[in-house]
Amino acid sequence: MNIFSAEGRCFVTCDRGFGNRLNYNPLEYSGIVVIRLSSRPNFQDWREVIEVLIQGLEKVEVTGKLWIIKGGIIQEYQPIEQET
Repeated sequence: MNIFSAEGRCFVTCDRGFGNRLNYNPLEYSGIVVIRLSSRPNFQDWREVIEVLIQGLEKVEVTGKLWIIKGGIIQEYQPIEQET
């Protein structure tokens, strides 16, 4: 168990590596949110992406899911199911 799951916290990052569900299965987290911005984001870019994140969190639960926020939208990815 990781610290985010233990504390019930969603992990929000700009590190695209966390979008790899094979390495970071969303089922093991209280949600993973990867923010994708241009190489030189300005204040307005940050503001827009944070507003999209807040609106998304108000509508649905992120626990156990991977969200990638880019271009004003949330792309939701389901976890990769473990084979039994």
